[in-house]
Amino acid sequence: MHRPRTVFLLVLLLAFLAGGASARQERRLPRDPRAVPQGAILTKTTVRADLDGDGRSEGLVLVNALTGSKSSAQATEVIFGVVSLGGSQAGRGDGELIWVRHLMSETGKPARNGEMMSLDLDGDGAWEVILTWDRSEVADEVNRWAEIYAVDEVRAPRKVWEGPWERDNRRSAKTGSAETFWFQREVDFGATRRAAGRRIVFRKVQRVLAGQSLNPPEVVVETADVRLRPRGWASR
Repeated sequence: MHRPRTVFLLVLLLAFLAGGASARQERRLPRDPRAVPQGAILTKTTVRADLDGDGRSEGLVLVNALTGSKSSAQATEVIFGVVSLGGSQAGRGDGELIWVRHLMSETGKPARNGEMMSLDLDGDGAWEVILTWDRSEVADEVNRWAEIYAVDEVRAPRKVWEGPWERDNRRSAKTGSAETFWFQREVDFGATRRAAGRRIVFRKVQRVLAGQSLNPPEVVVETADVRLRPRGWASR
């Protein structure tokens, strides 16, 4: 479970300490997540995944970084990149930057505490990517968003779904106790794989609703009709 207020205030403190940059210099992070200066990096995650099922892995890099902005809404950026491994067997991801996404800059909303997951949702040998991050504008709420990508071509991942991943306003000073809620959404991996690339099955776990804790939580099964596999995959 995330601790939004503590993390939010820590980010603001770090942004203030890094705020010697002028307004002209703010938010000028490099396009490539591997090139973000060490002093601006909050966290960095790298993994390997065969995104298009061709038997060769790509490198995935996710960086949570300080922008230098004193605005809380723009103080952090989440950068996700797909890179060539450049022949590296160690998976350093030292080759070409193939595709990149700057979540705060591109969505126009706050982006912090970014996380990534890559796995084969539908069993076709190619790995999908799930990106999640917090885009709350206040310290006492959680508003995590998610994007799911399928990959036919590594230079152009397809966004097949996006939506709220976790919402939690129990600590909000603006929300009355009878209006508090907390839910988390997760992929039902078994049911999704059985759908053979035609849909994603989610479990929405409602833990608090209208100020009442639900024990056990209420679980709602949701489906999203998508195309996870490349066109013509079944005929290969």
